[in-house]
Amino acid sequence: MNINSQEKNYSNSQGQFIINADLGDELRFVKEGYERNVLKVINHDEVLINLIKLITEIEEVEVKKKLSGNLGEDSKLFNQNKNKVALNNDLKVYFKTRSSGELMKPKSGEFVQPVGGGISFGKIDNKWTSSDLVEWLRKNLTDGYFISMGLELPLINSFLYYSLQSFHTMTILKYGYCSEEDVGNLKLHFETSFNKFRQK
Repeated sequence: MNINSQEKNYSNSQGQFIINADLGDELRFVKEGYERNVLKVINHDEVLINLIKLITEIEEVEVKKKLSGNLGEDSKLFNQNKNKVALNNDLKVYFKTRSSGELMKPKSGEFVQPVGGGISFGKIDNKWTSSDLVEWLRKNLTDGYFISMGLELPLINSFLYYSLQSFHTMTILKYGYCSEEDVGNLKLHFETSFNKFRQK
């Protein structure tokens, strides 16, 4: 830029430019990332201008060693708290040491858990019976599903009881719940057991 005439010009890709200037004019050269340079015109010869690159500060960069994948080696790269290391060492010794019988004896007045077979709660009942499952299947799969298989309406219950004898219903009856996966497995089972039921 010619400071006196305010004329501006830009250099080409090789850094060359032409600007009108009289003797005594001041030319200012500016480029982002470089120091400004001012030159006073003393003749009309070609001039080589050098701009000095500014030092740019970047954020602090922490250089770390790349992990190898070997846990034993990689763990050595990280400093462990000395107190933690000492505690871990003490715990290793403690856990390896067997307790003495004298130490484990109950002291006077302490409660001692009696040793025995435990307390019997009796048989825990299932939430559903086979009848509940049959009722659920007829309601949710509908009688139309069984009729489409080729069953007559009065034979649906007989078929279900027959078919469920060879299907693992323990979990379904215990929790009183039939999942979508159970329904899918039951349908497959019904298709295979239907042929046997017809032959009966």
